[in-house]
Amino acid sequence: MGAYSYTTVQVEPDGTALTSVSIYPDERVSVLCPRGKNRAQISITHSYAHVIIAPARATSPTAEDVRVARKLAESFAAYAAEVERLHTLNNPQGVSAEDPAA
Repeated sequence: MGAYSYTTVQVEPDGTALTSVSIYPDERVSVLCPRGKNRAQISITHSYAHVIIAPARATSPTAEDVRVARKLAESFAAYAAEVERLHTLNNPQGVSAEDPAA
């Protein structure tokens, strides 16, 4: 299956709603994290899905915001390691992840 993204909204009988964004990216994914600006945020865009992660007070983050940002960094590092592990496992002939044909 090719790359795609979608958003779902599930509304329960009591009126509460759960919104989910699923992103299965390809080379068209855009991940931006502007540095040296007056606010902290990271933006992920693919297809028509757009996700921004930022502290509630992006110009004045709290210690808890720092903890959350570090947890996100750890989770993304673990995700990258898992993708690399699975890529290696499923490509025993040694096709490099850097190879554009991979």
